[in-house]
Amino acid sequence: MPQQDSNIPCQDWTLRANGYAPYDTPVNGAPLRYHVLGPVEAYHAGRWTSPRQAKCRSVLAVLLVNANQVVPAAVLRQQLWPLKAPQTAAKLLQNYIYQVRRALGDPHGRQICTRPSGYLLTAGRDDLDSDRFTALATAGHRALAEGRVESAAGDLRRALGLWRGPAFADIEGVPAVTAEASRLEECRLSAIDAWIEAELALGQHNWLVPAIETLVTAHPLRERLRAHLMLALYRTGRRADALAVFHDLRRTLVDALGLEPGTEAQQMHTAILRDDPTVRVPAPGAVRG
Repeated sequence: MPQQDSNIPCQDWTLRANGYAPYDTPVNGAPLRYHVLGPVEAYHAGRWTSPRQAKCRSVLAVLLVNANQVVPAAVLRQQLWPLKAPQTAAKLLQNYIYQVRRALGDPHGRQICTRPSGYLLTAGRDDLDSDRFTALATAGHRALAEGRVESAAGDLRRALGLWRGPAFADIEGVPAVTAEASRLEECRLSAIDAWIEAELALGQHNWLVPAIETLVTAHPLRERLRAHLMLALYRTGRRADALAVFHDLRRTLVDALGLEPGTEAQQMHTAILRDDPTVRVPAPGAVRG
């Protein structure tokens, strides 16, 4: 496998960028106060911490999903006990809020405020890693659409570098959190698609192949990843392997869904068959920042 330079993302499932700290603490530039792109954590007293009890982490997660909005106590109880709440649910919730405040160094309720109907967690625009991810990914998508591929690759690389694992990785059985985790995962996959497109436009096909192969294995029905893999393989001189990827995609889709590959994969297949100039390695200096 080709040697990676210091600016190329690691080829694990998070595609975290080399050279970026796995934890973006307030010491490193603009502060983050909360992590949800992985296990749920809060920054307090110079370190990242998390409530020990699972229910307390779930309370914090629900409040983070609804940051800067009052979450009624009844809604919190429903999220914590979606099937049937215990008779002591109200008192338990109050105790969980107390424990979360202690974990956050917020005994007086300045970060998690009590309201007549429930609780409010206040967070600034740069406090939450998922918000920062969204801002960077949005900038990357915009730059890619405008043809500024170097800028796009950089923004998307930094966005993906914020991920430390599946969103809300240590939260289970909380409907609102499960829904938000699914939304964020789809945003991550969309950012990966765009990041690979930008790197391919920069001629970074050689080292991309193993990373895309790993992603295709994890997401076999994601056609755009297959199209990216076909292009990367073709540009490394593996034309037959690139065509084999298309045929494997077709078998997978037909067997699983009874569908043929979509337009993007079919067009890539045709272009590779014809050795179309549009799929050749971009000439040096042919891309813009």
